[in-house]
Amino acid sequence: MFCSTLFAALGSFALIATAGSASAGEFISNGRTSEVRHGDLNLSKASDQRELRQRISRAANQVCKSTDYATKQACKTQAVAHVEAPVNAAIARAETSERYADAGAKGMQN
Repeated sequence: MFCSTLFAALGSFALIATAGSASAGEFISNGRTSEVRHGDLNLSKASDQRELRQRISRAANQVCKSTDYATKQACKTQAVAHVEAPVNAAIARAETSERYADAGAKGMQN
């Protein structure tokens, strides 16, 4: 099972959102996290990849609380961007495993 605390490492992702307006390369945590579970998803499927990204977006809404719309949007954008690399890595691993499984099954049929 591959669970997420909207994204840390190796099995969990920790989305730690920012507050304020840091530059794109600078990530400053506001200390809030939100767990995003995805063990029920098959990340080799495009539909499940979309579902994971929707869950991340909802979690970003939870950790990026602000009455100022611009601040909230900047926080969400930075939070989602902060977890993009681990999300892409998880998807790539799932897609690679799927291809290897398909190749193995085809090899056994010959």
